[in-house]
Amino acid sequence: MIESKNDASRNLEKALQALERAKQRVANEKKKQNEKKRKAENHHKYIMGGIIVKYFPDCYYYDEGELNRILSVALQTRECQQNISKIKAESRETTPPQSTLPNAENESEGVVCLAAAKRENDNSPSQAALAAL
Repeated sequence: MIESKNDASRNLEKALQALERAKQRVANEKKKQNEKKRKAENHHKYIMGGIIVKYFPDCYYYDEGELNRILSVALQTRECQQNISKIKAESRETTPPQSTLPNAENESEGVVCLAAAKRENDNSPSQAALAAL
C-alpha cells in the first residue's frame, strides 16, 4: 500500500514536471511568434520610412505633428483619392501578395499620393502639401 502511494506520488510529480515543461514550450513558442511579428512590423516601418524619404526628402525638416498634417491633407486631395481607387481596383483584378500587417495597404496609398503630388509639381511634395494647408 505504501509503495503504491509512493508510485502515485512519483507519477504525479513526473506529470507535474511534464506539465511545467509543456508550459515552458508554449511560452517559448509564443515568445518566438511575438518576436517574429515584431521583426516583420519593424521591417515594414523601415521600408515605409524609406519610401516616404524617397518621395518626400524634406520629411526630416518636420516634426511628427507637422508630418501628420501634411499627409492628412495630401491624402484628401482629389488626385490622391483617384489614385487610391485606381490601385484598389487594380488589386481586385490581380491577387496581391498577402500582407502580414493590417495597415500595409493604407500606408502605401499615402506614398502613392505623395509621389503623384511630386510629379504634379516640380516643387517638392512638402511645398505642395504645405500650400494646401
